[in-house]
Amino acid sequence: MKPQPIPKIFPQKTKILFTDVDDTLTWKGRLPHETFTALVKLQEAGIKVIPVTGASAGWCDCMIRTWPIDSIIGENGAYFVDRNSEGRLSYYYAVPEAERTINWQHLQQLKQAVLNKFPNAHPTADQPFRLTDIAFDINQDHKVKRSEAFKIADFCEDSGMNVKISSIHINVWCGKYNKATTANEWLVQHDIERVEAMFIGDSPNDDSMFSNFTNTVGVANIKPYIEELNSPPAYITEHFGGYGFAEMAESLIAAS
Repeated sequence: MKPQPIPKIFPQKTKILFTDVDDTLTWKGRLPHETFTALVKLQEAGIKVIPVTGASAGWCDCMIRTWPIDSIIGENGAYFVDRNSEGRLSYYYAVPEAERTINWQHLQQLKQAVLNKFPNAHPTADQPFRLTDIAFDINQDHKVKRSEAFKIADFCEDSGMNVKISSIHINVWCGKYNKATTANEWLVQHDIERVEAMFIGDSPNDDSMFSNFTNTVGVANIKPYIEELNSPPAYITEHFGGYGFAEMAESLIAAS
């Protein structure tokens, strides 16, 4: 079904807003002040925003300590982090530590194999701050044709790994989890029904989240990737990236 333009007043109220980060909250690598203002307004309106990102543990630690959020899901569902009223952090991992250690060894071997086989493959700048996955840069500091990105992804999938391509990265990990399974686990542990939550994102990396929730939104820059999605968003914003997020926030707040 073709996404509809997001209305001025969102048709349903929401309690939890899961959101992608890169090119959903940000735009062209920066966080617009409109986005940060929207995060504050949503918090004031009683809507809990939870970033669900492929970004590294290092980035996640920075975000939860400095942004107006109290939870974050990182590295494509590998873990979530909660912050209590005193600022202390607690962690939940989708995979036990012993298994993560073995998986990490396999991933390092695969990373080297990819770098040996594909001259255009480059680890992401945040790779040193990752705990559970490897990632290759395709549209951040290095430009890689989408066709070449799919070749790298296919090579990684053939090794038995989970692979997702976002607008900027290829993320590769071991384990039976993704963004949606960990988002659902967060909801269970916090005793919140799935119907009380929604999602906004921008790329095929968000497909599991789009299929997991009834109320879904894509920012405008998702349009080139619609054909790659198994479950397109229900609504789409007029504006790109964080500006589209701010547009959606006004729609949600109007409905609250």
